[in-house]
Amino acid sequence: MIKVKNLVKNYGGKTPAVNDVTFSIGKGEIVGLLGPNGAGKTTIMKMITGYLNPSQGEVLVDGINTLDDPISVKSKIGYLPERSPLYNDMTVYEYLSFVADVRGLVGNEKYQKITDMIVLVNLEKVVARKIKELSNGYKKRVGLASAMIHDPEILILDEPTAGLDPNQIIMFRKILRRLSEQKTIILSTHVLSEIEAICEKVIIINSGKIVADNTLQELMENHSKEKFLDFIVEAEKLADVEKVVCNIDGAWNVEFEKKETKNQFRFKALLSSSEEFKTKLSEAVNGKGWKLVYAEEKKPNLEEIFLKLTANTQEIEHVQ
Repeated sequence: MIKVKNLVKNYGGKTPAVNDVTFSIGKGEIVGLLGPNGAGKTTIMKMITGYLNPSQGEVLVDGINTLDDPISVKSKIGYLPERSPLYNDMTVYEYLSFVADVRGLVGNEKYQKITDMIVLVNLEKVVARKIKELSNGYKKRVGLASAMIHDPEILILDEPTAGLDPNQIIMFRKILRRLSEQKTIILSTHVLSEIEAICEKVIIINSGKIVADNTLQELMENHSKEKFLDFIVEAEKLADVEKVVCNIDGAWNVEFEKKETKNQFRFKALLSSSEEFKTKLSEAVNGKGWKLVYAEEKKPNLEEIFLKLTANTQEIEHVQ
């Protein structure tokens, strides 16, 4: 359905924002596009939609090159950017009617598509209200409805749940699950639980290059031998503990997770040498007169794998 070949986008800097990226997405697949801020995710999505032209390489959507026939490509895609381009002085119905006009819908088809979208994303209660009066959650729904009003085969969603509260996220997740039965979906988000809940496959971008292109199951299997240590230290000051444990050899990254109590601090260590780290951790904690309340090795989840694949190489070498 989507084929990206040797894609490059250069904005004039020394390093391209997107650097020789190649991947394919089959019809009906739900793919999570992941990466740190500035990795190139949004640039890739904009090139797939035809909003940006590549510096090199090509994008084929259903066999059509985005440069050869951009109108046909755009007719097949519904794109929801992170900041939806909404007209705040319009009512929800007026805005969806306007988008339907732009998409060339007329008569009964136009009325039916608007009605279908209102029902699909649960806008019935606000259909007559001006967009500026809506909550972020409802604005996201209006944006999604406008992206889908022409019944596209492909949906490209950039941070669709950003700024939503937990209830709104759950509602949005339900909508996407419903849509996944009929659409090819590319979902970009920093909320990894969204990817795990919705997507079948992940493409991870770091510094403009692909560092993983697998199904979720394959990604987990590929990293099944890696481990991280979940541990809790009891001490007076978090800053003192953090300074010590983050410089222990045998882990390529150590992160503070949360306070369990006033004086108990939970950390996560992504291990390069399991036994070395555990031994030195115990020695360091005992040497400071602190207490190691809990320590357990676990298999990595998507978050730990993502951190490893997108970490700066120099930082990894420094920690090791």
